[in-house]
Amino acid sequence: MKTHKNDKNEDRRLPTLRRRLIVYLAIPAAIILAAIWLTETFFLGALHRSVKAGEMRKVAAEIVSADAGSLDSAVESLGVKYNLCISVYDMKNDGVGIASWHSTVNPFCFIHGFVSDSLAFDMYEKTGDKGEYTNTVKIGQSFGRDGEEASDAGESILMARASDGVLVVLNAHLSPLSTTVTTLRIMTAVISAVIAAGVALIAYFLPKKVSDPLVKMRDGAGRLASGDYDVRFERGNAKETAELADALNIATHELAETDRIRRDLIANVSHDLRTPLTLISGYAEVMRDIPGEMNSENMDIIVDEANMLSHLVNDMLDASKLTDGAVRIEPAPFSLTEALSETVSRYSKLKGAEGFDITLDADRDAVVAADRARILQVVFNLLNNAVNYTGDDKKVTVRQTAGGSSCRVEITDTGDGIPEEDLPFIWDRYFKSREFHKRTREGTGLGLSIVKNLLMLHGAPFGVISEKGKGTTFWFELPLAESGEQS
Repeated sequence: MKTHKNDKNEDRRLPTLRRRLIVYLAIPAAIILAAIWLTETFFLGALHRSVKAGEMRKVAAEIVSADAGSLDSAVESLGVKYNLCISVYDMKNDGVGIASWHSTVNPFCFIHGFVSDSLAFDMYEKTGDKGEYTNTVKIGQSFGRDGEEASDAGESILMARASDGVLVVLNAHLSPLSTTVTTLRIMTAVISAVIAAGVALIAYFLPKKVSDPLVKMRDGAGRLASGDYDVRFERGNAKETAELADALNIATHELAETDRIRRDLIANVSHDLRTPLTLISGYAEVMRDIPGEMNSENMDIIVDEANMLSHLVNDMLDASKLTDGAVRIEPAPFSLTEALSETVSRYSKLKGAEGFDITLDADRDAVVAADRARILQVVFNLLNNAVNYTGDDKKVTVRQTAGGSSCRVEITDTGDGIPEEDLPFIWDRYFKSREFHKRTREGTGLGLSIVKNLLMLHGAPFGVISEKGKGTTFWFELPLAESGEQS
């Protein structure tokens, strides 16, 4: 109880699903917005310069590869397209200019305004082994009409590219990004507000969709814990909740079946214990209180009923061990024919006085590989079951047939048979057909369940053939051992 209270206190300290969802949504949103802000503040200028420099390299490469006849048109079209000032020099011919374009949108053109053709050789030398020279110049501030300071004029990129004696000089003006940055920051603020509103809406509505099926499952689990096995769990709209509901419904069915078996077990054990105990107590009192009743017949009844109790306890222990997996088999070659003969002989002596006719029909001596003690337990339980349910002729036949790589054992009675609807359930513990069950001195209701589990441990095929009014045959098969293996 103390642990249960501690668990409840611990549950109260756990965050709600809505709070967790807000955190899970807010963290990635904050990371994205922070990345946008850092890019705008610290990296936008560098990124702008890098993109423009890449464009200039592309233009220089196209000009270098252009034909001499189309050089002027190539320079003009590229200069217009990328807003570049361009000059091309033939360094093999004393640096003579062979093509040029001046961009009117570049008010600070270093090529046509400040760099003379005489400097072509100097820039050609600066290209060096890499064949490229780049320089970025901070232009400073521009002035208004009245000579007053107006604003930052931005930067100018100067690039020279040399190839096969041809020098291409390009110049681009990078306008100040202050206005762009301000615009982007306003956009970021708007996006942040939209994301925050979206997170709030999702955090409000989504947890209800997710948590409602879970809350219903929690309530259903509480009903299940209180013993209500009629509860059913709804699948919900998500794959995970559907799978969880299916698993809980299966668990509910299994718990209901386990509870049914428990109640049947208690009822059957109580019945099977009460009857022999009542007989033992009754006959003992008669022998104690009535002179002349102390005779062998009454003693035999007490002994038989004590044996019945012993069989019941042993069967319950065996069934429990088999269920828990505590039973281990030790297969070894042995003569199944000899073991069947001994078992049938002993059982016939035990039941012969009651008029039972138990016979063995074996086609040949068969050596099988199995756990001898456990297989004899199987045969004894099947014989006991056949004796309990055989017909008025009290005839039971044990038949052994060896062929191929296996040996088949059949135990047949001449009783009324088993109803077809009961056949799938006869191997269950304490299952008793309502139509044909009768109390017998040797029956405990566990025999066939023990048979099934022991044969399954051996991996042996087994089954039952029954037709109403024509008796029942239980059968199983064991693998034959190779000749010479019998120990």
